Amino acid sequence: MVFASKEKKAINCLIVKLMKADGHTDISEAIKLFEISKIIDININEADNSLQIPFDEAKVILQNMKPAKKEFVRNLFNEMAMSDGNVGNSENELISNIFS
Repeated sequence: MVFASKEKKAINCLIVKLMKADGHTDISEAIKLFEISKIIDININEADNSLQIPFDEAKVILQNMKPAKKEFVRNLFNEMAMSDGNVGNSENELISNIFS
């Protein structure tokens, strides 16, 4: 799937927030972040810049994606949440908030 630069940045911004949602970053989450970065084809400059995007702005970008693209991204978020073997309430709430 091909993503526009602003979509890549929004995905990365929110996936990093999800990774940190439970207050603990596991090595498996870092590996999953790397894998997702490759899937969405985000470069290091875009990834760095993405961390400056406000949460609400990134959320709107994701919500404005076409349904198939949004579902693909939601699956990436679910993979990130499950990557450490424990999906916490904070992670579930954040995913629900992003995609509601």
